[in-house]
Amino acid sequence: MRGAVKNTFKILTIEDDPSQTDDLKEAVIVAQIICIEILEAEDGDQAMAFLHQEYPYMDVPQPDLIFLSNHLPDRTGPEIIKELQCDRRLRTIPVALFSEEDPTKSKHITFPDNCHLFKRPTTCDEWIYVLRCIEDVWVTLLNMTGMPRI
Repeated sequence: MRGAVKNTFKILTIEDDPSQTDDLKEAVIVAQIICIEILEAEDGDQAMAFLHQEYPYMDVPQPDLIFLSNHLPDRTGPEIIKELQCDRRLRTIPVALFSEEDPTKSKHITFPDNCHLFKRPTTCDEWIYVLRCIEDVWVTLLNMTGMPRI
């Protein structure tokens, strides 16, 4: 992403399958993207405690982007997105929702503009593609406004 450590792009992964997070970390290394910090939450409860900076996450940084699994042990991706939208501070964080199936097929789910749906990457190359797309958008917005906002 950007060259200076102070501009590290923080991605919170909300994923109960550790192999998915490991694949993402591998893609960051293989693609040599040095200024991404991967933050982790294993379920919705842990993620919300992290995002609200509740114990034991009082000193964690706010993420720039959330990678969200559609199915977690305690709630679905759309349920977490709905919770994020209820908080003024959290509703502006962009969310990439990863799913095996198309979660928009449910008629009662409406996604906000900052939520983007992706088919779950299954290879290192697919993760690198997702990361490069995000990098391109981030750098473009940083150059346009001086303040990155996805």
